[in-house]
Amino acid sequence: MALFVQLLLNGIWSGSVYALLGVSWGLIFAATRTFHFAHGATFVVAAYFTYIIRSGLGAPLVLAAVGGILAAVLFGLIVEGILYQWLRRSYATALVIFIASLGVLIFVENTVAMIFGTDAKSLTGFPIKTIRIGVVGFTTLHLTMLFTALLLVIALMAFLEKTNQGKAIRAVISNPEMAEVIGINIRKVFLSVHVLAAILVGSAAILTTLERGGTPDLGHWAILYAFMPVIIGGVGSMPGAAVAGYIVGFAESIGIWKIASQWQLGIAFIVLLAVLVLRPNGLFGFSVYRGKI
Repeated sequence: MALFVQLLLNGIWSGSVYALLGVSWGLIFAATRTFHFAHGATFVVAAYFTYIIRSGLGAPLVLAAVGGILAAVLFGLIVEGILYQWLRRSYATALVIFIASLGVLIFVENTVAMIFGTDAKSLTGFPIKTIRIGVVGFTTLHLTMLFTALLLVIALMAFLEKTNQGKAIRAVISNPEMAEVIGINIRKVFLSVHVLAAILVGSAAILTTLERGGTPDLGHWAILYAFMPVIIGGVGSMPGAAVAGYIVGFAESIGIWKIASQWQLGIAFIVLLAVLVLRPNGLFGFSVYRGKI
């Protein structure tokens, strides 16, 4: 029983990161209909800029984290504002944009690997302390992962519900052509979702680097765990993506009770396949307009 409770707690910590990845990627995908593989590159940019500012410049971890997130925001704006919008103006197909996005991810990962090497880069400065309750244990970093994920997801939901720009994003997600007819600036909405998503994925990158160190190939890992919660939760449902992130975390953690840990990704894909078979629109999904943008 103690082992089961410990595995549940482990699922909460990993699920918190998956929730941030899923909500951030799902927001971009729902609004732009772009299969944004470069989201993994944004993850790498945030992790390594935080490492550079912290280890290279000796800045406090908080300032380094802010710098890493700002770098992620700037990178997201460059990808959307320059690359994607130029491709859209050139009437590029969704496949062309997808290939360009994949190219950005590969380019960034390889560039980072050439400059910094492939060994894991660790972040220092976080006061990690072990907390034990009975026979189960966790750390202050684990609690930070949980509370950061909850705070950011709740803040995003409030932004989408209460602000004019949030309502514009929801309108574009629902029906982009009608949103443009009523005067919503689609390009501005696309830029804003990349800013919001970069804040979330940048936070996930920093937390992941604190826990396990940062490597260039984490971009591929991040994008895999970004789109799975979106599909499981349902495209267009941000709360669904968040909940699905925790479902994936629980499934992986409990799965290794009987299965070797190297098969964690396979467990996640089994959950994804089961949802696709039983509920093709996702657990909390709804119909999203699929007209041309």
